[in-house]
Amino acid sequence: MDYIIFILGAACFGAGFFLLLIFLYLKKKLVLPFVFMGLGVILCFIGLVIADPLTHEVSRPYLNGLRDR
Repeated sequence: MDYIIFILGAACFGAGFFLLLIFLYLKKKLVLPFVFMGLGVILCFIGLVIADPLTHEVSRPYLNGLRDR
């Protein structure tokens, strides 16, 4: 689920960038590309937060082996 959200965010950002290039060439309003790019950044951030919570503990087995000696 977290990987899918991250990929959707990257796809939205890529689509927004592609639309930005097209809209710049056609000299149209740039609201839609920036909305897609902003949505992509938000979805990527949500996917990263879901994938790796900030509250997990890091285990270091090599330090535990030194304490037993």
